[in-house]
Amino acid sequence: MMEQRMKMGPIKAIVFDAFGTLFKFTRGGSARTIMKYITDLGIEVDEEAFLKEWKPFYVAHTVGYDTFMTEREIFTARNQMLYDRYSVDRDARADADELLSEASNRIAFPEVTSVLDELKNHYKVFIGSNTDDDVLESVMKKNNVSVGKIYTSENQRCYKPELRFYERIVADNDFLPEEFLFVGDTGNDDIIGPKTAGMKTAFVDREGAGTDCWQDYTIADLSELLTLLKK
Repeated sequence: MMEQRMKMGPIKAIVFDAFGTLFKFTRGGSARTIMKYITDLGIEVDEEAFLKEWKPFYVAHTVGYDTFMTEREIFTARNQMLYDRYSVDRDARADADELLSEASNRIAFPEVTSVLDELKNHYKVFIGSNTDDDVLESVMKKNNVSVGKIYTSENQRCYKPELRFYERIVADNDFLPEEFLFVGDTGNDDIIGPKTAGMKTAFVDREGAGTDCWQDYTIADLSELLTLLKK
């Protein structure tokens, strides 16, 4: 399954999202871990209400925020908010560290290493991810993944899909925006944001959901990039 809206122009740099694109990712896993810490104490929790509150807290601190916070700081603050609500005596920072440690243990999709090795022979290859530096560096090391540069929300001091995240990638390299291809699995962060910055985009649709964010290209997995870039 490979779809495209336009003929591939000259690409000089490829930026990959990390989690869900290069590394396997289970959405909602962190929320359920914290919820289990609470319910294991015999406290009743409305799961639906808990999960509905979990994500908006993160969004509130990564979209339209006044003060930048790292993911570790956001996780710690959210844990503490919930522990206070349910009168739970746990170390919110230690639990945030544990959640992020679990993130660093995620496994790469099967094709990732071989595809990146091939692409690095012809293009500059980067990663652009909403995460902390140490988390991304750990998961890359675990999976023997290396790229030219990594751009994280922590080292850029902003979160995708903020325009400046992508503009800083462009400014850090001697290429035009249209000479970048941003590859990812999330509409706002990996398609709409990069397109606003003038980059080309490829949506990784591993589940065949048919998501349309007006991406330039749709691929089933990263191996299809090798065919796409030869056109």
